[in-house]
Amino acid sequence: MADESRSAALVGDREIRGTRVFDAPRELLWKVWTDPEHVVRWVYKHGGGKDVEPVNFEVTVTFKEQGGKTRLDMRMVFPSAKARTHVIETYGAFEGLKQHLGRLKEYLAKVPS
Repeated sequence: MADESRSAALVGDREIRGTRVFDAPRELLWKVWTDPEHVVRWVYKHGGGKDVEPVNFEVTVTFKEQGGKTRLDMRMVFPSAKARTHVIETYGAFEGLKQHLGRLKEYLAKVPS
């Protein structure tokens, strides 16, 4: 049976989407996502430095209250299919998205609401 509380998918030829429902109020999830003191503890990082090729993509994240929990939808749109393929094959972006949201879930379990 599929877990409807989380998913990750390739959409079209330029997009990666991830969805996860967190057992936390929207205000707490927003704080953990945006407060630098929290972000460094669950390691939300996208690379790119002078020693690597630039990887550009646009990310949209929405937080929706859902019965006392919060649904997070993350959408990454790349400039081309080639760019998305490069990021998936070189950096493991698809699996990385799932791991990233998993770390967030683990961190939220430790944060008092």
